[in-house]
Amino acid sequence: MDMKSYSEMIHGIVVPSNLSYEERAKRYQPLMDFLRAETPEELYRFRCCDEKSISAFDQDQIWVSPGYKMNDDFDTLLYFDKEAIKSNLRTALQSENFISAIQSIGQGSEIPAPAQNLFPSEMLEAVRNGISQMDQTAITTAIDQFYSLCTNEIDINDTAIRQIIQSQKSIKFACFSEAIDSAAMWGYYAGSSSGFALSYDFRDGHYIKCDSCPNGNQCPNYKNSSLAPVVYGDNRFDATVYATWLVQQQIMQKMLAERNAFALYSLFQDMIPCPDMFMGTKVLLHKASAWSHEQEWRLICQSSSSKFKEEEFSYAEKRPTAVYLGRKISPIYEKILRHIAVDKNIPVYKMHIRREESSYKLYPEKIS
Repeated sequence: MDMKSYSEMIHGIVVPSNLSYEERAKRYQPLMDFLRAETPEELYRFRCCDEKSISAFDQDQIWVSPGYKMNDDFDTLLYFDKEAIKSNLRTALQSENFISAIQSIGQGSEIPAPAQNLFPSEMLEAVRNGISQMDQTAITTAIDQFYSLCTNEIDINDTAIRQIIQSQKSIKFACFSEAIDSAAMWGYYAGSSSGFALSYDFRDGHYIKCDSCPNGNQCPNYKNSSLAPVVYGDNRFDATVYATWLVQQQIMQKMLAERNAFALYSLFQDMIPCPDMFMGTKVLLHKASAWSHEQEWRLICQSSSSKFKEEEFSYAEKRPTAVYLGRKISPIYEKILRHIAVDKNIPVYKMHIRREESSYKLYPEKIS
């Protein structure tokens, strides 16, 4: 699959939160099929020679970070059309169907089942009685007031909404590359070729230790992981639909908090289902074309563990398949890394420039 087709597939996967587990799995199936067919034999993680990176190698740890720690200012930053949200809201509130539905409730029509299941009957009757006493002008005024409340919330929380994925600590990720021969990658992320790189084989679908652990999601520290290549483009990914839902959730939270009823939010939030549970991952997988030379794949980890959420950085466990030494690595770091590789029984390669070659590539040569 070429990257254009992959991008179209990613954008085409839409998973509303009110789908059954079976239907969700069906929506994700194209991505699962792609990963089974296209995940490379090796993906590489470039590291500098410091205590933390060497210790992580020794202990089979892959450290994952929230979006705001990445070196790209746009990484995981939501892009959405604020004016489009306002316009769509105005259109919905002014529609004849919406106004008729409000009026019919006041006239005794049955209240929709989701509201009946979530709200106490006394509250629903109070709403019905309030509407029944409104004339057309009062209903229009109430709708206008609600619209103003919503648009004010959009303006006030614009920055917070844009940063919501970027700052979430329940979602963290680690970056890998297909390009072990890239001088740029060795320069950016491996101390100007004085560091090292680790290769990983993710082809079995068991991306981290948690994926194959018999305790699975019964463990309080369970991490759910996924892997996918980055989509590169010249325009930012439009998350307006997702941002609209986030605005709706924030308004609901604010209204409950003002009535000292925020504890009820967990009951009310499902009244407006998330339009796409895959949207957070889509946002993580988009970067500018200027970064395309990195040929990046992302390992995304999520956890409901309070420890995971509180930590600025967390780690997942995965054993590397080989270690690659930068061509400028110091003798003492080379000795340490080779010793760890012997303990793990994995091969060691060292990068070299082939002066007889015309390409701007580095070449690995096996040394043990």
